[in-house]
Amino acid sequence: MDAARQPGAPLPERIVRAAIQWRLKLDVAADQARVQALIQHWCQQHPEHALAWQRLGGLQRELDAYTATLPSPELGIPILKRAGTDLQRRRALKLLTLTVAVGGPAGWLVTSIPSVTADYRVATGERRQITLADGSELLLNSGSALDVLFSATERLLVLRAGELQVSSAADPNSLRASPLRVACRHGWCDSADAQFVLRDQGSHSDLLVQQGSVAVSTLGGQQPLAVKAGERYALYPEHIEPIGHQTIDPSAWTRGMLVVDDIRLDAFLQELGRYRSGLIGCDPAVADLRLSGVFQLDQQAALLEHLARTLPVDIVSRSRFWVRLVAKA
Repeated sequence: MDAARQPGAPLPERIVRAAIQWRLKLDVAADQARVQALIQHWCQQHPEHALAWQRLGGLQRELDAYTATLPSPELGIPILKRAGTDLQRRRALKLLTLTVAVGGPAGWLVTSIPSVTADYRVATGERRQITLADGSELLLNSGSALDVLFSATERLLVLRAGELQVSSAADPNSLRASPLRVACRHGWCDSADAQFVLRDQGSHSDLLVQQGSVAVSTLGGQQPLAVKAGERYALYPEHIEPIGHQTIDPSAWTRGMLVVDDIRLDAFLQELGRYRSGLIGCDPAVADLRLSGVFQLDQQAALLEHLARTLPVDIVSRSRFWVRLVAKA
C-alpha cells in the first residue's frame, strides 16, 4: 500500500468510478472468471486500485442482503470515497440514501434497503408519534418504517414501509430554508406547512392532503403536481392520478379507528390484518358480504364479536394468531 496514504484517506474519484464500473461489469458478466481476471489485473496495476476494490467489497458485503447490484457510479462515488473513514453499515446506508434522494432514483433507496435498518420502526398493532427537530409532527401507523435524514441544506424523510401522517412545520433554520421532503418508492412529496397522509400500497402510494398544499413528483420526472387540502392522489412511478371513492377512510387510523363504507368482508379483514399479529381471513363463501361502520382498532375482540352479531358468519379461532370467518352454521 502507498506509504504516503493515510488510513481512510479519500481515493481519487476516477479510481472510485473505475472500481464501481468493474463491480457492475462483474454483476452482469456471463463469463465471471474472465472479468474477475481482468479485475485482478487492474488491481495489480496500482495500490490505489486494489484499495478501491477492497473498500468497495466491504461496502458491498454490507449491502449484499439488500440489493443485487450497486447503484450507478454517479450514486456510489460519494459513498465509497467516505467508506474508508466510516464503514459501519448504518452510516453507509445513510450516505447512500442522502446521495440518491438529492437527485437519483428515490425508488432504489426505499426498495433496496430493508425496513429493519430504519431509524423508526413501529410494531404490528401499534402507532407512534414523533416530533422532529424542526417542530414537524409525525404519526407512524402499524408496521411502518421511516428514516429521518436532516442535513444543513435538506430535510428528508424516507418512508420504507407502511404509512405515516405528516404535519410539517416551516423550517426555523435559515441555513436550511427548504421544504420537508418525504420520499417513497414511487416519488416524493414536498411541503412547507401542511398535513398529509402517505401510504405505501406496493404498486403505488396513496396521498391524502388534509391541510395546506403538497408538491408531488414521480420517479419518472413528471412535472410536480400541487395537491391541495381534501384531494387524494395515487403516485405511480411514471404518473399521478386522482383517487375516487374509497371504501376505507384513509385518515381514520390516525384517530385509532377503521372506518369503512360498503366494503367487502375479505377486503375488510385484509385491512384489519395490518393491525394484528397472525392470520385473519374468511372462506370464499362469505368473502363478498358487505359492511359499513366505525371500528376501534384497539378493541379487536369486541370488533370480531360485532361482526359475528351483524353478519351471517361464525368465527373459528385456533388461537389469537389464527382467526377465520366462515358461513354461519
